[in-house]
Amino acid sequence: MKLPSLIASLFLLMAITACSKSDNSQSTSSTSTSSEMASNTAPTASDQPTNEADTKIAQDVRQALTSDSSLSTAAQNVTVVASNGTVTLRGNVKDSTEKQKVADKATQVAGVSNVDNQLTVTQ
Repeated sequence: MKLPSLIASLFLLMAITACSKSDNSQSTSSTSTSSEMASNTAPTASDQPTNEADTKIAQDVRQALTSDSSLSTAAQNVTVVASNGTVTLRGNVKDSTEKQKVADKATQVAGVSNVDNQLTVTQ
């Protein structure tokens, strides 16, 4: 009577292990794909060009955001990347009104010709 219980336990353990490995490989591949797609399509802070004009635009946009006390802390800390007059905004904001307000603030900065608003509403 002990042998069938032992065999059943071994099969159960093997099945759980197999499922666990299968789930991990799917999770890893989908995460990699999402990360690769995000990095291929959207600039990050490390992509900020080092030329003086783009650096000044990014600094001015950040200053406009951080000096507005009506914006949430998250909105004041979004990623700002400027390249050839185009400002890319990435990060989280509390609602669609705040998302628009951040984009409007960026648009008002001297030297900004276009705003790529990639902000995400968290609520």
